[in-house]
Amino acid sequence: MSVFVQTIGFGIVSASIIAVGAMGFTIQFGLTNVLNLSFGGVMTVAAFVVYLTEQQAGVNVWVGLVLAGVAAALLTLFLGKTVFKLYARRGTRLFEMVMVTLGLSLVIEYAVDAISRDQVYSITFNQGASYHFGSLRLSESQLIIVAIGIAVFLGLEALLHMTRLGKALRAMAVDPGLARSCGIPTNRIVNATWLITGFLCGIAGVIFVINSLSVSYTTGMLFLPSVIAAAILGGVGSPRGAVLAALLLGIVTQLVAAAGFSAYSSMAAFGVLVIVLLARPSGVLSAATRKVELTL
Repeated sequence: MSVFVQTIGFGIVSASIIAVGAMGFTIQFGLTNVLNLSFGGVMTVAAFVVYLTEQQAGVNVWVGLVLAGVAAALLTLFLGKTVFKLYARRGTRLFEMVMVTLGLSLVIEYAVDAISRDQVYSITFNQGASYHFGSLRLSESQLIIVAIGIAVFLGLEALLHMTRLGKALRAMAVDPGLARSCGIPTNRIVNATWLITGFLCGIAGVIFVINSLSVSYTTGMLFLPSVIAAAILGGVGSPRGAVLAALLLGIVTQLVAAAGFSAYSSMAAFGVLVIVLLARPSGVLSAATRKVELTL
């Protein structure tokens, strides 16, 4: 029983990491209709920012997390206002834009690979004291990761439902043309969305590295599939759904790993996604297909 409880605890920690990334991804996709595969590349950049600030400059890792989030937000805004907007103006369609983001992801990742010289770097920092909750034992850093996941969710819920920005964002996600006709400053809302989702992308990449204690040019590429799976499983544009899906995926992967099949843990998570898609494909994908244009 103690092993099972500990596995569930690790699953919650994994779910918190996935959830932060999935919430950013689902909001970005829900508003812009861009299935942004370069999201993983931005995660990698953020992971290296925290590595450089913490290991090379001696900055506290949690301060480095904020700096990495800001760097990821600015990079995401830059890509959105230049590359994505340029292709959208040229009439690029939804699927073609996916290919653009895939190519951009490869450019970012292999640029990082060239700079990092194809090395895997270790991150060492004080994990803090261990805390016992019955049979469950978690380190201070793991508890902070869970707290970050909860804080991000509550903050997004407050933003989306209690602020003018959030209401405008939700209106644009439903019908960008109508929102524009009603006087909503759509360009500013899109800019805010790039910044918010980029910041969440950066935080997700950092806490993934904090939990795994290593970083390489493949960091974002390895983490992105779980983020996309949670976003699709939870329903595109739904932070609540993304959190619930991340919780399911995090626990499933840890249970499979605890059973001695760690090499298949990611496969198990996607197995859950496949089963849900087979059971109700229209319900899961309807949000992703409700718009036929890019909102950039």
